[in-house]
Amino acid sequence: MLKKNLTAAVMALSLLAGCSSLSNEQKANVDRDVEVDRIIAEMDTVGYEAVEVSPGVDQFLNGLSAYVEQQKNVAVQYRDVVKKFRDVSSFLAANKGKTEPELLAEANRFDLGAKTEDDKIANKLTAYRKATQTISDENSKLTIALAQQGIELGILVTQYGTEIAKAAAINTALSFFKDEDPNAKPTVASAVMRAQDQLSLLNEINGIIEADQEVAGSLAKLQEQLNARG
Repeated sequence: MLKKNLTAAVMALSLLAGCSSLSNEQKANVDRDVEVDRIIAEMDTVGYEAVEVSPGVDQFLNGLSAYVEQQKNVAVQYRDVVKKFRDVSSFLAANKGKTEPELLAEANRFDLGAKTEDDKIANKLTAYRKATQTISDENSKLTIALAQQGIELGILVTQYGTEIAKAAAINTALSFFKDEDPNAKPTVASAVMRAQDQLSLLNEINGIIEADQEVAGSLAKLQEQLNARG
């Protein structure tokens, strides 16, 4: 399990933060597939194995673990797409939050390097949107699910806040001397902390995909307006 070293209060506040931790400037300078690979690796590190810590919380925690493993497959699909469309995904990342005139100017700048019609951003964007349609649909469902799961996990954090704070403090102290014991039996506190890590990673991948889809949608809408004007 990743050692986040968070207090219960900070953990509770972070559960509903449905976006990537990267700033726009950082996103523009990170290859999407590299960043998604990092998230996938962290998902595997946190793990998906079932726990038996309390009859009252096992069902939720194990359901979340199974859901994380399922969403990992969506992340893998997204990584493969952005590898194929690296220039498009980099363009989308770099231009999040820009106005329509700014987007148009960036699109025109992109097209200056195009050697064929297929190399222009509008055509590349059409292919990208087609390739990511299923991923986008799944990610929209994930956005809703994250809110629901965040509320449920927030309740557990509140209920077991004292135990979680103690476990976080112990993990912090032990990390100075040795790695966490992989054979240690999970407790309610450690299982809830793992669930927080899992939800945090789902938020990251959800935020990255959502940000790209927002810019892609804005560009598509702008292109439609330009086509209508002739």
